[in-house]
Amino acid sequence: MEEGFGEADNIKDWVNFAQFINYQGYRAMFEAQSKYRMGLLLWMSHPAWPSLVWQTYDYYFEPTAAYFGCKKANEPIHIQWNMLSDTIEVVNYNAGNITGLTAKVEIINLDGSIKWEKATSLDSPEDSTVPCFEMEYPAGLDSTHFLRLKLIKDDNIISENFYWRGLQEYNYKALLTLPKVKLESSTQVERKGDSWHLTTRLTNSSQHPVIMVRLKVVRADTGDRILPVFYSDNYVSLMPGEQQTILMELENADTRGEKPVVVVEGFNVGE
Repeated sequence: MEEGFGEADNIKDWVNFAQFINYQGYRAMFEAQSKYRMGLLLWMSHPAWPSLVWQTYDYYFEPTAAYFGCKKANEPIHIQWNMLSDTIEVVNYNAGNITGLTAKVEIINLDGSIKWEKATSLDSPEDSTVPCFEMEYPAGLDSTHFLRLKLIKDDNIISENFYWRGLQEYNYKALLTLPKVKLESSTQVERKGDSWHLTTRLTNSSQHPVIMVRLKVVRADTGDRILPVFYSDNYVSLMPGEQQTILMELENADTRGEKPVVVVEGFNVGE
């Protein structure tokens, strides 16, 4: 952690840095096995007592960034960066035979500027890994920069992925220079029988990247956490001008009579 981000001065920073490692590490485990698709078993998905280690969701049923890293890597069809061969790949686990795809990657600096991009067309047979192209890194990249990947079918994004990369391997200290950004958000809350369904739309109207954005659901009056909550995604990143919609579902019994509301946090999310 210190190599990647520097010393954490407090427990909040320590936990925030840990989520980068959680997401990156667990996603990498599943992406690495995609070539042979033999399957991967996690020794411990969650702890039997409160703990800060070895968990994709914790004792209280809060999913960590590790959970969403696993979820991302195990999409039915998935675009990924192979760090070993430094290539972009499309992995098709069980999405059927799909033709007419476009794989696209952008390299983005910390100021949100696109420094390099490339796209190619491909077909993706089921149960396959298809190499797309090799990465190239132009001059003028920040010491930490981003790779944004998209897999497109008929103008619709069917898989996307986002990486942070250091010119010096595993050195991401430059992320600490990102300015705080206030995201625009709107949430639709709907009660359906014994459950609540929440839909939050996030918009980054700034000129700066916003990374590791995390939503959490709390009780409207007390502000206490509501757990468990099922999220369509979390710990997401939005580049300048991007929008993203996240769906959440929870049981009414867990609200303890209070309306659920969504709180938006993140690595460089401001008030």
